[in-house]
Amino acid sequence: MAKPNEKLAESLRQLKALQDQGNRVLRTRDLSRVHRERLLANGFLVEVVKGWYAPSRPSDHSADSTVWYASFFEFIGAYCELRFGSDWHLSPEASLAVHAGNTAVPRQVMVHALRAANHNLQL
Repeated sequence: MAKPNEKLAESLRQLKALQDQGNRVLRTRDLSRVHRERLLANGFLVEVVKGWYAPSRPSDHSADSTVWYASFFEFIGAYCELRFGSDWHLSPEASLAVHAGNTAVPRQVMVHALRAANHNLQL
């Protein structure tokens, strides 16, 4: 039977494999339930919204938002791509800021999509 540290090491290998593929935000389906729960319990994942996670460091405090700021735009892109396919875009202001290289996380991002239901998603 595997020791707890061996189990955690296997979960970390799964997470690293996903990160090596360029994933900085993960969906529930990207990791098995066992690996996901183990990584959450040990501080290697944080939940962004239900079903979406970002890798983190266990030494970070729970109020530390560095992980969130680092993966914000990648999360927006992945989330909108899943919900709306390619039929979405950021508001002109946010889009221009991103294209100009401004990586500061805005207080609000408006996404325009054909199939949108006009509701807020609190992040």
